[in-house]
Amino acid sequence: MASILVVDADANARSQIALGLRELGHDVSETSDAGSALAAFRRNKPDLMVCDFSLPDLAGVELLSDVRGSGEYRAVRVLMTSESGRTADVVSALKSGADDFIAKPIDMQEFLARVDACLRRPANNVATREIHAGAISIDTIGHRVAINGNYISLAPREYRLLLFLVSNQDRVYSRKQLLLHVWDKDSGVGARTIDVHIRRLRSVLEPFECGGYLQTVRGSGYRFSLKM
Repeated sequence: MASILVVDADANARSQIALGLRELGHDVSETSDAGSALAAFRRNKPDLMVCDFSLPDLAGVELLSDVRGSGEYRAVRVLMTSESGRTADVVSALKSGADDFIAKPIDMQEFLARVDACLRRPANNVATREIHAGAISIDTIGHRVAINGNYISLAPREYRLLLFLVSNQDRVYSRKQLLLHVWDKDSGVGARTIDVHIRRLRSVLEPFECGGYLQTVRGSGYRFSLKM
């Protein structure tokens, strides 16, 4: 059976979905927000994520976009749910990379059939072993980083931070957003921790003339960009 992550702020809906999946023998994890979902991804990458369109800390389609933009997680199948079932929501979810969409209240028989169809579908093959950005190459399976073929030493947190920024090139993230995506939700670290890790990353990249790729956007946050 499959490993499935259910992300829904509505405890009743989440429990109903999880119960139906467990009755079929699936290994189910439950979270109520995007931050917890990303932490769950880091602990154990699921085969399928069932995600509600509306989450308290991040829109479901934003979480989906981040999952699809990650080198590690973009192959995960995603089934979106929504209270409204509006055409605009369906289109937005599918354009963001959802494999399927179902409106609430959920008919469990139909839902489980859609889950089964998603799981039969081959995993998205865009999930490649390596991500390249200029001279930088990130091995997402071995969790190694090379610059011009030379492997560099990074702490696990710096590796995750670099992987996330490289996977979302040219996109600016605030410190709060980076904490949400790279740190566990309840880690207790402050936003300025990001500054420390950015400085460490730059110090490792600078000898290879790549430090400038990690750019500070004054008043907004940080981005990775090959445009100097």
